[in-house]
Amino acid sequence: MDKLEVKQYLENIFHQEIQLYRTDKGISNVSYLMRMDDQAYMVRVPKKEHGLLRVDFKNEYEVLQKVKALDVPLVWMDVHKGIKVTKYIEDVHEFSEVKDSTKYEQTGKMLKTLHCLDGVDFYFDPFKKLSEYRSQVKERIVFFEEEEKIIEAIFSIYRPDTLCHNDVVSGNLLFSNCRSYLIDYEYAAMNDFRFDLASFFSENQIEDERSRQLFYIGYGIESSIDPEIRLFEYFEDILWGYWANMLYDHSKEEIYRIIAKEKEAHFQRTKAMI
Repeated sequence: MDKLEVKQYLENIFHQEIQLYRTDKGISNVSYLMRMDDQAYMVRVPKKEHGLLRVDFKNEYEVLQKVKALDVPLVWMDVHKGIKVTKYIEDVHEFSEVKDSTKYEQTGKMLKTLHCLDGVDFYFDPFKKLSEYRSQVKERIVFFEEEEKIIEAIFSIYRPDTLCHNDVVSGNLLFSNCRSYLIDYEYAAMNDFRFDLASFFSENQIEDERSRQLFYIGYGIESSIDPEIRLFEYFEDILWGYWANMLYDHSKEEIYRIIAKEKEAHFQRTKAMI
């Protein structure tokens, strides 16, 4: 849907005229700032290639009912199209923009809160997703040494018994003067809790020991688990590297090629630490 189609769609939903401004947020989705009744909202609209990801928006909506204490307030959601409207929060910054070192502990606390919630009856199966992503890659642009060995190592210790976010990127971690938010639950499902911890470190390229230690303190876990988390990071570089490769194949958007090569580079750095 282009901007005009989205505007008309939302005006039909809310039965009034709106103002809509495209933002630079989002990767597989397009984000808009919407103004209506002198109030501001954020609108998420999946891109055409989003269908390749096979996200079930009904599952996302179910999770959203559980995470209200962590997420920004939900206003409306189309569980068929994946279009979502949330309240706009003033003066927030994403993880990479925040200078305060307490952000590591705050993130640890948010993930621990999520992981303590009641579970759901659907799963984020990273092995199945990896197989799907690899099968849809036409021209390979990422290469990971001994990837099958890493996959087997993770499979042998994998325990999908926790409600996880599964996409702990900088843009999904928001901080204001009053509180912090964990947003965007389209991938949320049962998974191994170590997947989320590794996702946070990997996606935000947190490699120094002090920052990792602060996160573990916030989460309430001993840093002795770090070698396991690094192994999961290794695995997730493979998973998301093929995810980006697949999306680049189908869209030719440069952002996906950049992400794919970033995962390959992080894989090499992580490999040197294990």
